[in-house]
Amino acid sequence: MKKTYAVLFGMFMFVACSEDNPTSSLDNTQSTKPATQTTDFGEGYTYVIPIKYDETTGRVYQGTYVCNYHPDTKTFAWEEYPESLDPGSYKIVGDSLWMGPAEKQVSDNPDEQEFLDLYRNYETLSLSNDHNDIYGTWKVTGCKRQLGETDIKCSKFIGGMSGIARTMKITKDSVYITTTVDTDNLEQNDINIGAILDRNFGYDIGDAIIKQLLVEKTITKEPKELLKQSFSIGNQLFEVVSAPKFDASGMNYITTMSSNGKTCTNTQRLGFINEKLCKEESAEFLLSDRDKSEEQFYYEEGPVEGFKIDNNNEFYECTKGLPTEETKQLLSQYAKN
Repeated sequence: MKKTYAVLFGMFMFVACSEDNPTSSLDNTQSTKPATQTTDFGEGYTYVIPIKYDETTGRVYQGTYVCNYHPDTKTFAWEEYPESLDPGSYKIVGDSLWMGPAEKQVSDNPDEQEFLDLYRNYETLSLSNDHNDIYGTWKVTGCKRQLGETDIKCSKFIGGMSGIARTMKITKDSVYITTTVDTDNLEQNDINIGAILDRNFGYDIGDAIIKQLLVEKTITKEPKELLKQSFSIGNQLFEVVSAPKFDASGMNYITTMSSNGKTCTNTQRLGFINEKLCKEESAEFLLSDRDKSEEQFYYEEGPVEGFKIDNNNEFYECTKGLPTEETKQLLSQYAKN
């Protein structure tokens, strides 16, 4: 639970609210049209966190209700979960709101302390000109400071993400967190040729050989455009378009890979579980964000934090069909046995 509700204090990556049914099948249409740049970034993604305040101490108690999984009956229930309450603190100075943990976490292990200071022991800054004490609408910034210190560090990252804008509407019993795409700060990571050759095309080629192929121009990268990157293997051109879309269904990350008129589409959808989803969705959907590699954790009793669904298997199966026979023969020369 600390992981889920830490989003309020800027320590978690995504926030969401879903009123539509996000379990509908993901788009895996293999189109004959070439990939085009996505411009619809959605209207934003809002998630509501139940909260209690203690104005005398300046503490916030998060997650007063959660979606609990009961493995004995294999059912989910939206219910009070006081064990999950993770108190945080807030301080208001004029139109600035600082939010963070209630107290600094300390460890005897220097490595663990470094982790705690980096990911736990800090306060985040929000600004507002429309508030009454803590209640009102706040703009979350990329600024933070270590707990107990005054030096402020700012970056383009908000809650660990760049290319987003986030607001908090704080009421007496809830916080409405809305995340939208900020096109002014939207950047795209450089494509990883090695990962593409392995995951998308099924050829395990070592980094040293890939570097050699890039130097020899057997594989070439084209200059990046907003949301779109292109590369060639031999005589075949590939285009990769990646764009976020934040809407009522969740935080969606949509990637298309195209070549020779064929397009493969990958959608990854992230979000938190609200009361409606807890009551109406399937076990497969509600447990989608739990670690399936740890079977005991996957089926154990306790809060269901969020959902994470994708069509990766179908996407990779599709992209394996993109290289031409000529390209496959070229890659086969360098693939490991």
